[in-house]
Amino acid sequence: MVQAIHFNGWFSRRLGFTRFLLMLILFSAVAQFASFGFIQAHVISFYGAQPEDISFAFQITYAGIITTLPIQFRLVRYFNTRSYLLTALLVGILLNLGCLYTHDLVLFSILRFFIGAITCLVAGCMLISIFSTLPESKRLLVGVSLFFSLILTCGVLVGVGASWVVLSTNWTVLYYGLVGLQVMALVGCMCVFKSKPSMKPYPLFQVDWYGSILMMFGSAATAFVLIYGPKRYWMADPAIGYATVFAVLMISLFLFRQAELKRPLIQLAAFKSGKFLFALFLLLLFWGIKDSINLVYGYAAGVLGWSSSDVVNAGLYNVAGVIIATVIAVKVILSGKQKLPLLLVAGFLVLCLYHVWVYLALTPDLSFADLCIPIFLQGFACGLLFVPVSVFCIATVPQSASITAIVVCTYARFLASLNSIAGYYTLQLNFNQHFKEGFLGKLVPENLIFFQRHELYKGLLVSKGFATGEATAISNQLIAKSSAVQSQLLTIRAIFFIGAVVAAILLVVLLLFAVVNKIKAARVKA
Repeated sequence: MVQAIHFNGWFSRRLGFTRFLLMLILFSAVAQFASFGFIQAHVISFYGAQPEDISFAFQITYAGIITTLPIQFRLVRYFNTRSYLLTALLVGILLNLGCLYTHDLVLFSILRFFIGAITCLVAGCMLISIFSTLPESKRLLVGVSLFFSLILTCGVLVGVGASWVVLSTNWTVLYYGLVGLQVMALVGCMCVFKSKPSMKPYPLFQVDWYGSILMMFGSAATAFVLIYGPKRYWMADPAIGYATVFAVLMISLFLFRQAELKRPLIQLAAFKSGKFLFALFLLLLFWGIKDSINLVYGYAAGVLGWSSSDVVNAGLYNVAGVIIATVIAVKVILSGKQKLPLLLVAGFLVLCLYHVWVYLALTPDLSFADLCIPIFLQGFACGLLFVPVSVFCIATVPQSASITAIVVCTYARFLASLNSIAGYYTLQLNFNQHFKEGFLGKLVPENLIFFQRHELYKGLLVSKGFATGEATAISNQLIAKSSAVQSQLLTIRAIFFIGAVVAAILLVVLLLFAVVNKIKAARVKA
């Protein structure tokens, strides 16, 4: 194994311990991105904002990541790794302190964008450093597995601390914990990396800074359109219309620039590969379907009345599923890449079973143990799928375009998340309206079930000392609340049915894809 030349001598001889420290530094970076995923209600109340405002502040961080990622691969080869990381972490500490003391939502969103950029700088450097400690044959697979498994599970892991914070004090104290993580990462960087590594810097010439600016504005405008669009009836709102035109213009200019440059941020030639497009198609649908877990968490909090700590505790089963399945996926792929289609089929099969389970078993009173089953299944499916889909994407392009594949996969992740936010909101809105209208037609005195339930509530309330008029009003409110809960449950079931159908269709497509590839391989041999 070729040891990394930028590690201090003691750490270069103890690569197991060094990898552990690198993972901690990586966690300190990714934690900034997932800092308030499970406590959004507290953030909403703090800023007096709407849920979509906080969703935008969350997703704008990802816009910072995808803006910085292509440049990061050049920056890390030019600057001294130790100085590079120390500077990035110090800026990250300042940004977190800025978030701690700001009460302006616009400024908060701007700070979150730059937190995304810093997250990318540190996480990308850690990914490359972890790669350098691994054998060449396992470098890509194991490094990607560690990196993306941490991304999948970091939200829940940070949520454990965040839920404790909101139960004990103001949620903004969470930033002290994030700053503490970054301080520990600073100390780790000073210990692990050489102050003057024996390597020549790769010159920073012909870096497409203008392309990055175009992507920055384009991704921010796209996030604005897809998050606020469903709430503002899309093009009926002039701001959404202008933002859509701006987003299309910026992204079009970005793509045109990439096609013209000699050293672009992404190589558009990668899109000529049919297999790469198919892998991206799988990635987009996978990320979109898997986000249905947010509906389960929302059901637990809204219908079952769980606290944020209860939701996080259930989410730990998701983490367990991701870790177990990722280990299985890595071992299977290391035994032979020809088993990649088998993993994809198994992953989408589990994802389909997860959606079917929720569709069939969802009731207004599921227990903690009952709900942990689908949460675990979703994590297990993600663990089986994420590494194989990512490896599939990267393997379908030439090695010289592997960075392009990583960057485009990150773009796809961002777009899929935005689509799921807009899609799930629109589906809930439409299905809720449909089921509520169905209930309203039955909430009439002539309906025997309605009449019996109304009289039952009314009789119980009168027996507790309420006047007849008050009992009637409260009974109507209880029935309306019950109808709203039932509408929400039917809505979730309908969405999970759609998810199950999509996963089943993907299973069929994968099987057909495997059959076609075998037929082509047989013809080549013949």
